[in-house]
Amino acid sequence: MSFKIALLVCFSLMCLISCITYYLGKKVSNNFIKYIPVFSLGSGVIFFYIKLNYSSYNPISFDNIFDKIAIIILLIVFSIALLEAIIIEVVENTNLFERGIMVIRKSLKLVHVKKEQVRWK
Repeated sequence: MSFKIALLVCFSLMCLISCITYYLGKKVSNNFIKYIPVFSLGSGVIFFYIKLNYSSYNPISFDNIFDKIAIIILLIVFSIALLEAIIIEVVENTNLFERGIMVIRKSLKLVHVKKEQVRWK
């Protein structure tokens, strides 16, 4: 398989995974929508990795080198997309963390106050 055809197949596979993830995000949960780039880039990396390991190459062709370069580029973009999704998830849930911490602090203060009242009686 030539590199141009592999790019076309990989791009169509990534688009298919994106459409499936978007459909699941609309029907099941909106949390899937923020992971669309992660899933599609991951499928691209897996495709090129399988192509690299299970395709036979001519010793003269540059397809092997191009596949490795494509895997490296996709992995870099994949890690950036994953980091972005994690940061978005943490920022969205910060209010929940703050509320939880405030409840814990108030309950600890109440326990401390109750112990002090028992001690003085």
